[in-house]
Amino acid sequence: MIDVNVLVAFYSRYGKTEQLALAAGVGAIQAKAGIRLRRIADVADPKTIQADPEWMRNLDRMHMDYVAPRPADPIWADVIVLATPADSSIELERYVDSLRSLGSMADKIAAPLASRRSESVLASIYARAAGAGLIVVPAPADAEDAIANARSHGRRVSQMARALKDRG
Repeated sequence: MIDVNVLVAFYSRYGKTEQLALAAGVGAIQAKAGIRLRRIADVADPKTIQADPEWMRNLDRMHMDYVAPRPADPIWADVIVLATPADSSIELERYVDSLRSLGSMADKIAAPLASRRSESVLASIYARAAGAGLIVVPAPADAEDAIANARSHGRRVSQMARALKDRG
């Protein structure tokens, strides 16, 4: 029986952060959690996106593979993995800021990840997630293998959510 639900919300332009999000989702599945994978929409204007052929190719593919997070997703989730590129987090910041409007996020875990260890980008996500009422669990800093680290983080936060539910 699945007793823990994990929302993996990510923003990716070229696929690198998508790989982290998928790895975190695999880790959650390994911990016997249910998952939903959602790609956060671009805030860039269409002209900027169209000027970058690689971005367009990946965007077309990701639009076929993922839907944007729905209001019911974070309410359903016990854990919200928040994966962002290391160079920009505006899409994810806006998404996290919107969570407060959906109701209480008490006893839910936020698990931020960045495609490269970027303290400034992650600090912003940590602060916004805490401000939304989420319990913030940073990924371990020893990230020689980012994919293995994301998978481990997905597994770990799923187990933490289960422990929180069991005590409750």
